[in-house]
Amino acid sequence: MDYQSWMTAIGPYSNAVEELKIKFRNVRKEFLEKGEHSPIEFVTGRTKKISSIMSKMKKLDTDHLEDIEDIAGIRLMCQFVEDIYAIVDLIKQRNDMRIILEKDYISNAKESGYRSYHVIIMYPLHSIDGFKEVQCEIQIRTLSMNFWATIEHSLKYKYDHYIPDELATRLKRAADAAFRLDQEMGEIREDIIKAQELFSEKEYATTDTFARVQKLKEIGDMEKYFYYRNKLNEKSKINDIMGIIELKKELDEVLKGMKIGRAREDLF
Repeated sequence: MDYQSWMTAIGPYSNAVEELKIKFRNVRKEFLEKGEHSPIEFVTGRTKKISSIMSKMKKLDTDHLEDIEDIAGIRLMCQFVEDIYAIVDLIKQRNDMRIILEKDYISNAKESGYRSYHVIIMYPLHSIDGFKEVQCEIQIRTLSMNFWATIEHSLKYKYDHYIPDELATRLKRAADAAFRLDQEMGEIREDIIKAQELFSEKEYATTDTFARVQKLKEIGDMEKYFYYRNKLNEKSKINDIMGIIELKKELDEVLKGMKIGRAREDLF
C-alpha cells in the first residue's frame, strides 16, 4: 500500500482513539463533579505508527489489520490497584463498546515484571463511510506501573528488544518495588482519598466564594469587598473549609439583598 492507502486504512482507528479519549475523560469528569473519587487519573491514546504496524504484521505473518489488537490504543492511569478493576467493571457495564478479550498482567505479572490490565474491545464507529466496528486495546495501570513500563519500553528500543541480563534483573527488582509501593498505597487508600476530597472541597469552596467577593467589587461596594476578602483570606490560611462554605452562603444573602435593593431603586 502507498502512504495515502495506509492513512485511509488506519483512519477509523484514529477516529476511535479520539472518541474513546473523550468518553473516558468524561467518566473522570462525572466522578469529580459528584465529589467522588475517580478511578481514572489520566487518559492518553495513540494510533500505532505505520512502520510499527508493518513490523507487527510481519511478525504475525498476516496481511490483515484486523489481526493486530493494538492499532488503536487507549491508556488509563489510576492511583490505586483497586481502581484498575473498578474501571474494568465500568467498561463491562457500557453498551457503546464490547469486550472480546481480557489480559490480567497484575495478578499474573510477566516474567520481566511488567504489570498492567489489558482489555481488547470492539468499538462501534459511525463515519461518513458508514458503520464499522474497530478493535482497540485499553491498557489500565497505576501511575507507578506506567512509569516502569515507559522506562522498559525505552530500554527495549535502545537494545532492540533484547535487554542485557544484568539490566533486566535490575528492572525486575524495580518492578517489584513499584508494586510494593502500590500495595502500600492501597493500605492507606481511604485516608488518601479523604484527604484529596477535603482538598478538592476547599478548592471549590474557595473559588466559589472568591467569585462572590469579586462580584462585590464589580458592583462597587468596596467596603464590603475588602471586608469579605479579608474574611476569606483568614479562613483559607487556617483551612477552615466549613467556615468558607458558611461565608459563601452569607455572601449569597448579601448579594441577593443588594440585587433586591437595586431592583426597588429602579422602580422610582
